[in-house]
Formats: sequence, C-alpha cells, structure tokens
Amino acid sequence: MKRVFLALFLVGLLAVVLAAPYNTTIKVLAWDDALTQALKTGISDFEKATGIKVVLELVPSGNLLQKIGVSVGLDKTDYDLVTVDEPFIPALAHLMLPFEQWALGKVYKKPNLNVFAPNAFEAAQWAGVFVGMPINANVYIWMTRKDLINDPKYRTEFKSKYGYDLGVPKTFKELKDMAEFFYSKGIYGFAPFTKQTEGSTAEAIFMFESFGTSPLTVQGGKVVVSLDEKKAVEAINFYKELLKFSPPGALDMGHSERIAAFNQGKVFTMFQWPALVPQHEDPNNSLVAGKIIYSAPPVGPVKGAAIRGCWVLAMPIASKNKEAAAEFAYWWASYQTGQKLIPKGFTPARSDLLLNPNYNKERPWFKAIFDSMKNAVARPRFTKYPEASQIIRNYWLAAISGKMTAEEAVRKMKDELNELVGK
Repeated sequence: MKRVFLALFLVGLLAVVLAAPYNTTIKVLAWDDALTQALKTGISDFEKATGIKVVLELVPSGNLLQKIGVSVGLDKTDYDLVTVDEPFIPALAHLMLPFEQWALGKVYKKPNLNVFAPNAFEAAQWAGVFVGMPINANVYIWMTRKDLINDPKYRTEFKSKYGYDLGVPKTFKELKDMAEFFYSKGIYGFAPFTKQTEGSTAEAIFMFESFGTSPLTVQGGKVVVSLDEKKAVEAINFYKELLKFSPPGALDMGHSERIAAFNQGKVFTMFQWPALVPQHEDPNNSLVAGKIIYSAPPVGPVKGAAIRGCWVLAMPIASKNKEAAAEFAYWWASYQTGQKLIPKGFTPARSDLLLNPNYNKERPWFKAIFDSMKNAVARPRFTKYPEASQIIRNYWLAAISGKMTAEEAVRKMKDELNELVGK
C-alpha cells in the first residue's frame, strides 16, 4: 500500500513539475492604461501554466522613465521586465539585454519577428540591435466621418467645386480641400494637437517627415541635425492652413479637447492614437459612434508617414530571472493571449491579430493600425531625446501660432539642436 501511495505521489509531483516548470517570482513594471489593465486579468492563467508568480506594478506613463532611471542599473534592478516608450530606447539600451540573447522559452515559445506588424520591431532597435520586443502597434491612424462623406448633397457639391470625389483624404491636398469644404458647411475640417506636450512634437515630426525632412538622423553611427529648412517651412505653413479650418481654441488642443470636439460631431477628420479610439466608439459618450472610417494618414508631398509610438518590453541585464521573464514576455505576445485580452481592451502588435476578419468587424481600426505601420516613422532616435523633443515642439508651436515666422523658428530650432548634439 505504501508503494502505491508513493507511486501516486511521485506521479502527481511529476505532473506538477511538467505543468509548471518554474517556481519563482518576477517583477514587471508597466504603464497604466486600458491595455495593461486588460493584461492583469490574464496573469492568473500564466501563473498556473508556468509556476511563475508575477508582480505587476503599473504607474502613470509620464512617471515611467523616472521610475526606470532609479530602479534599473547595470548591476542591480528592481524589475525583471520594464516597458519603455520607444523614444527612450536609445537612452536605456545599454541597460537592456539584446532580444537575440533572450531564452527560447519552455512553455511559451520565442516569437518569430515576422509575426509582428510591419516596422513594429524597429521600435526596439538602437545601434543596430533589438533591445526588447514591441508589445503594441501604437501608431497614428486617421479618422474620417463616414456619414459626411456618404452624404449625397455633400458629394455632389464637393465634386462640383473640386473636380474629384469626396472620400477619405488620401493626400495632403485632399485633406486641405476637404477641410476647407466642410468648414464652409459649419463643420470643422480638422482637429490639431497643439498642447505644450509630447503630442505636439509628434505632430511636428509627422509634418516634417511628410514633407521629406527629419530634425535629427543617425548617420555613420552619429546623431546629426538634418532638418531641411525649406521643407520644414513648407510643413509649418501647411499646418497653419489646416488651423484655419479647426475649432476655436485650436492653439490649445490636447487629447481631451480633440476627443470632445470629434465626439460632438463637430469635426470631419483628424489623427488619433489607437488606445483612445474606443472613446469615439462609445455610443453613450459619442454622437459619431459607428460613423467613422479608419485609415492610414494622408500622404504628404514627399511620402506617407505615420508617427510610431510603440511600447517596448525590455529585460534589464541585471535581472536574476531572465528565463522566467522571457516566458512572461512571450505569453504577452502570444496569439492565444491576444485572443483573450482583445475583448478587454488589448491592442496587439501581431499582424495575424490585427488582420483577423472577426476582430476587424468589431474593431475596424485594427486594419488601419496595420496599414499605418507600413509607413511608420520614429521620433528622433537620440539618447537626449527629452531635450530634443522640447526644442522641436517649442519652435514648432511658436511658428504655427505666429509668435515667430516659420523661417526664424526653423533656424532657431536647428541652432539649439546643433548645440544639444554637440554637448
């Protein structure tokens, strides 16, 4: 009898070991929003499958960089995984383990880079090395009022005046024409982002890139100031034209103001970040829910550009639980986890989820995310990005508001960026 009990005990123990190959705890630091709140709901499944207990700490995104700065070093870290907003990858790359050195995974396998949306993995790249893994395909997408472009009266009047069909603006010329047209009908043609925050830097880069220039680029392994003054002035002047067709207070619009104006049915078209789209599709708070077409942004005079802002999951070199941390990262990135978490607010980075027909019926912006990622552009890759961002948006806002001429603002922007690069 004792032998029977012993055998049963050993079989049970073996089953536990095989089912949960780890017996450890990892600490994960992430930003706090709908995506990470959704993530929390699935962690118990991961813990049962692996035996890894997860302590997930969520902090406001604006505090995350500072938190990482005081918690992660080369020799010691308080966290086994951290989420990094992609502009700050260059500053933190030296603290993170290259993705190619991550374990292959015992329960959840290391994903092939090809499963991710186009250009998504570039968010984790610095100096030719991927130092993490993208966990959301965060990128500018475009929103256009479907009910307005399908209105027979508007369609007839627009074609009579401009000579082509009214629709989703595909180029900057069409964007300006349509913004002007709807402004004449009592509907604001465009909603800008003009708060003194990172969003205005993103708008500046979006415009500069669309006109074929970049404030900073990496050339020969060095960051150099590369802004073409003529193209930058053209970009500023075009944006000032769009401001003519924008709501009152257009020079002080952030996320809340833009969302409110669009949801009240006052705006024809604008960009949006994917995480904010559900607010537009909430029928309890939006007059335009179900009346929006999602697409990639209009193409500028030189090229199409969509500002990318992926969050990257990075593993500190100093982590003592690298294999377990990799398991959690791969679980987060898996197709099965995405299936479970999407209904709870998760925005995936995987192409096979973004292009899934079933999800696109309920979340038509997923296909727009995939399409936008094809032309995704990064904000300047620079270890001193916060300072560079401040310089760019200071002079961008001064120029579009008329406090400076476009020419003067661009010259001063370049001068201060050169000074920063030279430090």
